[in-house]
Amino acid sequence: MIKSYDQGLRNCFLVRSEHLNHEGHLFGGVIMAEIDTTAYCLLRQEYEDKTFVTRASEISFDRPARLGDVVVLEARILNVGTTSVQVEVIGLVDGAAICSACVTYVNVGADGKKAPL
Repeated sequence: MIKSYDQGLRNCFLVRSEHLNHEGHLFGGVIMAEIDTTAYCLLRQEYEDKTFVTRASEISFDRPARLGDVVVLEARILNVGTTSVQVEVIGLVDGAAICSACVTYVNVGADGKKAPL
């Protein structure tokens, strides 16, 4: 069954000093982890009984976030295939995009192999 996924999911986090790189900007690995978590939470919301693994991701960094910024991540499902789901996540600070990502997740069965949704 394909559910309606118009709602999407919003998540946010505060940029703290331990999130910064040597330039004083939000480290890319931190935002990548937050993107993955947000997208996965959306999938758990839409497909409660499925188990997903990240298959591929494409991330674009548009501008830096800095100490004290509140990063809002907005996730929505772009495409649903037979065994996979593509999720778009946009990162915003004060309403301006700082990054965008397209992440593909594959549903796996108990044997660890691809399984139909």
